[in-house]
Amino acid sequence: MKEYVQIGNEHLQEFYEQWQRRFEDFQQDELEKIQDLEVTHESQMERLNMKLDRAVEGAKIKPAAKLKEMQNNEKLVAYNERVEEAMNYRKELKEFEVKEAERVERLR
Repeated sequence: MKEYVQIGNEHLQEFYEQWQRRFEDFQQDELEKIQDLEVTHESQMERLNMKLDRAVEGAKIKPAAKLKEMQNNEKLVAYNERVEEAMNYRKELKEFEVKEAERVERLR
């Protein structure tokens, strides 16, 4: 009877060892697959970022028409020697240029 118990314990130990090796193999495969997925994900993100960068670079962002009009008005007023009015235009123009630069930067 002791021999049967001993044989049973040996088979049980072999069974546990076999499944332990299988689980270790599964864990190793899992780590390899995760690493492969990470590499794939990084390459996809790089390609996507490159596409987005090209799309942003390709888009031409035009300044607002009001900016050009204000710049012309300021020059015309200055040519006509209306200094105070030209200074008012210049003040408004500076504020508008800052806002326009921020808008363009946000769009990029």
